[in-house]
Amino acid sequence: MSHSPSLHQQPSFDADHVLFWSNLSRLNGLLVILNISMFFMTGLVANGYYYTFYSLIGLSVVGIGMVVPTALVRRLWYYLVFLVFEGIGFYFFAASIIYWIRHPT
Repeated sequence: MSHSPSLHQQPSFDADHVLFWSNLSRLNGLLVILNISMFFMTGLVANGYYYTFYSLIGLSVVGIGMVVPTALVRRLWYYLVFLVFEGIGFYFFAASIIYWIRHPT
């Protein structure tokens, strides 16, 4: 007895791709605002600290990927590529916070 899905059922990601992309968009916007307000406004970037730029580059790749219209938006691998870039941006953001705590200005 086989339990293969019928032709009319959609895979989980394809059915809920709007939910995944909108949550990624919200997280991306939040991280961009936090990056700018925490590190540009405090002057940490003026002291030669560049991880904030790396974080913003990763986040901007995600932002551009969400804005460019493509038929690949329903593909899981396409979403995972931008999720990796979001993870890279988050990594450099977290590294910036740790640096900021350890080296107060």
